[in-house]
Amino acid sequence: MKIKYLVILFLLLISLVGCKTREEEITALPYDPPGATITTDKEISIQNKRTISFSNTGVFVTNEFVGARLNDFYQVNESTYTAVITPEYAPINDSPWYSFKIWSKKERNIILNLTYKDGKHRYKPKISYDGMNWELLDTNKVMVDTTINTASLNIKISRDTLWISAQELITSNIYDAWIKKLLKKEFVKQDVVGYSSQGKPITKVEIGRRENKNFLVIIGRNHPPEVTGFFALQTFVETIAGESEIANEFRKNITTVIIPLINPDGVDNGHWRHNYKGVDLNRDWIQFNQPESRAVKSEVEKTLSDPNNTIKFFIDFHSTQMDVFYTLSLESLMTEDLSQERLAKRRQGFNLVNEWLTKLQSKIPEYNVNIVDTLSSSTSPTSDRWIMREFDIPGLTCEVGDETDRHLINQVAETAVLILMKVLLSKLPQV
Repeated sequence: MKIKYLVILFLLLISLVGCKTREEEITALPYDPPGATITTDKEISIQNKRTISFSNTGVFVTNEFVGARLNDFYQVNESTYTAVITPEYAPINDSPWYSFKIWSKKERNIILNLTYKDGKHRYKPKISYDGMNWELLDTNKVMVDTTINTASLNIKISRDTLWISAQELITSNIYDAWIKKLLKKEFVKQDVVGYSSQGKPITKVEIGRRENKNFLVIIGRNHPPEVTGFFALQTFVETIAGESEIANEFRKNITTVIIPLINPDGVDNGHWRHNYKGVDLNRDWIQFNQPESRAVKSEVEKTLSDPNNTIKFFIDFHSTQMDVFYTLSLESLMTEDLSQERLAKRRQGFNLVNEWLTKLQSKIPEYNVNIVDTLSSSTSPTSDRWIMREFDIPGLTCEVGDETDRHLINQVAETAVLILMKVLLSKLPQV
């Protein structure tokens, strides 16, 4: 009996050591807060959905809509109000999402303070009168206090409801409507690859022939506020589904698999960064504790389960303060544990990425193709690292600036995908 207990204790110790080693193999990104790479479920703070009214001024404010974020709202004086924005979980990367509606029984000018807990002002306010058409609030009417991390807006409100949001409000309903339009084309198909923590479908769109053996994989919206990444993804996809000669040729040879909304719960609940379980999904590409990242993993593995299939390229669309192409350095790709065959494959992938981005810079010389290859290490838990680490598939993270001109986003994305299609086609075996 004593020997039996010793054996059990030994196995338990081995298990604990194994878990510790697994955690130590995960390298956080330089700007991550403590605990970002721990992707087991966490308890989030649920915002109280309500409409608040002030009888003395006839002012109303609400967060009772999909994608809203407003944790508290109070009156300072007759013409000044404060909105309190709190994250779903802390510590958290600094991406304080806010979105709410405000109106008044009569027209009036007010000062609206945006204050943040566990964050500071980042996104320039966008306004709308219908929740669909947005414009940047005049910057002369916005004063940012960097010492206390707040912003004050000078706005006019009336009976006509004013929407105020960190970025354009692009919820799962917008994605559904966009996909519905794409499905009007005979070569576009839709399927569900999994479900979120709240049971929302995670949808994939396929563009191209079902019998194709070559694939391009595109994903997006790991992080809820990163709306400009969706704008670039949208143009990318619509160009592939377009009527150009190169698009037609591309679809005949390479099928594009798009999973455009990885984190529907975070988007629809107005989260700053996480899914419904308080996890940064772009830190879960080693452990796969969350259903959203597991859904993408399963889809990739299903595609590659046919030995004749190859994924030629992978792109994950995000947003940050500026346009950045986060690539993987050759040094971090050439690890000692790999066979010569895998090393050669990784070098080819590295050269493919550089060829694409070099041609993009030549095509639009006035635009800075900002390439950074020093952000992550080979053990970083991001999606682009995962697909290279496990399958030697070239890929990158495309970050679009929060305030990049929306027309420029479309121009760069369209030019980039036209070049990428040509580059990928040129790598196919000639028949």
